[in-house]
Amino acid sequence: MENAVPPLTTQRTSEEQASFLLPAQQDEQLAAASWATMPQKIQLALLTLARLVEALAGGSRQSFIIFQLRLFMQADGLTPSTATIALQLSLLRSVSAIPEFFVSTVWGVLADHPRVGHKKVIILCLLISGISSIGMAFTRSFAGAMVWQLFGGLSTGKKAVLRSKIRGISGAKFESRGVLLLPAAFNAGSILGPLLGGFLSEVSMGGYWPFMLPYAMNALMKLCAAAMIALWLDGSRPADNRKNKKDARISLVPKWLKQLFRKYLQRQPQYERLPGQEYEMDDSEGQRLVSKSRETQQTVSIWTLRLLLTLATRVLVTIHIFSYPSLLSIFVSTPRYKPEDENSNAAAFERAHPGAGNSSSFVQVPQGYHTHLPFVFTGGLSFNSRDLATVLAIRGFVSCLLQLMLFPRLCKVFGRLPLYRYSLLIFPVTYFLTPYLAIIRSSTPAPLPAAGIPLWAMLLSILAIQATARSMALPAGAMLLNAACPDLSVLGTINGIGASVGAGARGLGHLVMTGWLYGAGLNSGIVGTAWWGMSAIATIAAIVAAYVSESPSADKSLADED
Repeated sequence: MENAVPPLTTQRTSEEQASFLLPAQQDEQLAAASWATMPQKIQLALLTLARLVEALAGGSRQSFIIFQLRLFMQADGLTPSTATIALQLSLLRSVSAIPEFFVSTVWGVLADHPRVGHKKVIILCLLISGISSIGMAFTRSFAGAMVWQLFGGLSTGKKAVLRSKIRGISGAKFESRGVLLLPAAFNAGSILGPLLGGFLSEVSMGGYWPFMLPYAMNALMKLCAAAMIALWLDGSRPADNRKNKKDARISLVPKWLKQLFRKYLQRQPQYERLPGQEYEMDDSEGQRLVSKSRETQQTVSIWTLRLLLTLATRVLVTIHIFSYPSLLSIFVSTPRYKPEDENSNAAAFERAHPGAGNSSSFVQVPQGYHTHLPFVFTGGLSFNSRDLATVLAIRGFVSCLLQLMLFPRLCKVFGRLPLYRYSLLIFPVTYFLTPYLAIIRSSTPAPLPAAGIPLWAMLLSILAIQATARSMALPAGAMLLNAACPDLSVLGTINGIGASVGAGARGLGHLVMTGWLYGAGLNSGIVGTAWWGMSAIATIAAIVAAYVSESPSADKSLADED
């Protein structure tokens, strides 16, 4: 037949084919992969450094941000309550997620653009983040802190750019290790950051800007990392995986939306063949129609059922995993509850420490409140900045150790999707048990920080179990998102969409869990409200993950099913 349109064929390179293999089919390719044989180690180290300095700064700020908020006096001149601080902390976390939600996809598109690229995006984000740290050092109000957090949120979208750049370097063979670099950097920052922030904040405590020293150190680290990346990171883009760039186009707009637009908003004059008249098509017109038909057929939509299910699971997982650090921080620093049978101990403490045992040193409870186990109890652990830094450092150390040593092996044994599902089953249990730390008998009287072997044994066990699940879930989820990408040329865009979705979920989680539920629970005398709510969300996430598939049939575009 003349002017016949050739069928659309999609040919993938060996790397693309490897990325779409099932876990059982990848064993032979992964057998020779190791940390020592990873390619371009200097480039990977620079990309990891960009994440490490952000993690160090975040961990440092997390160790003292609650105490900085206590210095921001309210309009009536009083120190904010624990519930108010919990709300302010959630607002600070959420406001930084607002720009990330809108610009992460933009950063991903710019990183894929030949005139911009990954290198320029990473440098610009580090500069923005450094300026934000300097601004936070000199703010004296909660409104000022909100403004600088909002500005700094513009830079958080670079994680998607880093992830796609590492994926392009490591390839499918080293993906199970390359995907660990950013989480390992985060965990390392979670270990050293709180220790660094706790030390520097205690050294610089006092004066008009008591937290200037740790913030200045954070800004210096980010600016130095930006300079190193500007000097030594390779800014060239990887070779295009498609033999002919015109063979297929990737569309960010779903096909059903395009069809709706053409049907109702782009109506053009329609022509019909006149009855009894012959119609002859010349060669040039035939070529135009063939070209148009090819263009219509060869537009590939990224919105597959597999990607949508992966993103839906990512939303639920992000809500509880990233709400956990802030909720844990505010919980362990919440003042302890003063039960009626400990009035004698509290009186003895007041005599030994005049003025330290006043009512503001204990958690506030409703009038006529009484504890009724197993659910009606309140109070925290009254940890100071040093204790809080220790808790966060232990959590980061366990996560880092498990990710580097166990994840590649477990991913090979179970496969990324089963490992992802198994790890999600652990979170509901840890969240449900965490608030019961408040009722473990302490070796110190309230309002001193809680202590004792049973308390720390329970706390360390919960941290280790949660860190284990987190160490498996995050890298496995990143691999599933990469695998859901229909074409490697838009991997940065896909990761940008994932970062935007994650930012929205993170902001929602902070507002609902730390800001609303925890404060409401304290006001009603049930400190476990937020924790049990988060346990319910983690349970739903595990259920949704059961429907995520690695089957190639799940890559079918939604528009193709109509």
